[in-house]
Amino acid sequence: MKNLLGKVALVTGASRHRGLGRAIALRLAAEGADLVVTGRARAKEDRPPNEKEMNWLGVLSLADEIVKNGGNAVAIEGDITQESDVKTIVKSAKEAFGKLDIIVNNAGVPSGAGAAPILDMDNELWYSTVDSNLNSVYLVTKHGGRLIRSAGKGGSIINISSTAGRRGIPDYGAYCATKFAMVGFTQQLAIELAKENIRVNCIAPGSHSTDMMDGTIVRTADRFGLKKEAVTERIKQSAPMGRQGLPSELAASVAFLAGDDSSFVTGQTLNVDGGAHMS
Repeated sequence: MKNLLGKVALVTGASRHRGLGRAIALRLAAEGADLVVTGRARAKEDRPPNEKEMNWLGVLSLADEIVKNGGNAVAIEGDITQESDVKTIVKSAKEAFGKLDIIVNNAGVPSGAGAAPILDMDNELWYSTVDSNLNSVYLVTKHGGRLIRSAGKGGSIINISSTAGRRGIPDYGAYCATKFAMVGFTQQLAIELAKENIRVNCIAPGSHSTDMMDGTIVRTADRFGLKKEAVTERIKQSAPMGRQGLPSELAASVAFLAGDDSSFVTGQTLNVDGGAHMS
């Protein structure tokens, strides 16, 4: 049964082939939703080897994949830290499908990309992290949320935070602060939009097997003089289930929060981390 048939979903941060955004978009499309997928355009030299080999072109390739699987999708490249780009994305969604029902705020920069204690942090690192991980969520929610509200039929907004938004991590202050803020943003927005029947929830992923996580592992290993395999094993053992999650497992949680099976769920943060955090 396709639980999202007739719904239109916007997924940000969907440009990586081995990423959460692609997995989320594919799952929502499999559930029957029409997709608007967005992400930044990346030069070929900035792509991981697997994407170069398959000539993966980010959201353009993802939209093609969804269509080949029998779904409907449009791809819009853009920088969602820029309000003008966000307006263009939302306008394109309306032109393509006439409405919007679901927003998945998945885009963001990873932890470890310039880690530093807060008192020693370069201002630019702080500002750029807040811009990418929080201000972008505000802009997409503001303009996309208005389109959802205009139809008067309710909807669902799902913010992808992190378990780093549940407990601080030494030297990752900028990243953790933005992810904690997403939890608060979710709760505030849930209160404001409840009467509109627009539900707002958050997911806090633990470690999942993605290119972005691989990059964080490599940077962490280099920073502390450890082997990549040792860092990976430590991460796995931090969860009672003893492994990293699969992107498809995270996507299944998004599909639940996007659909009517979660019709009385709002303002919540769901940990998807193999039991690493239990509160």
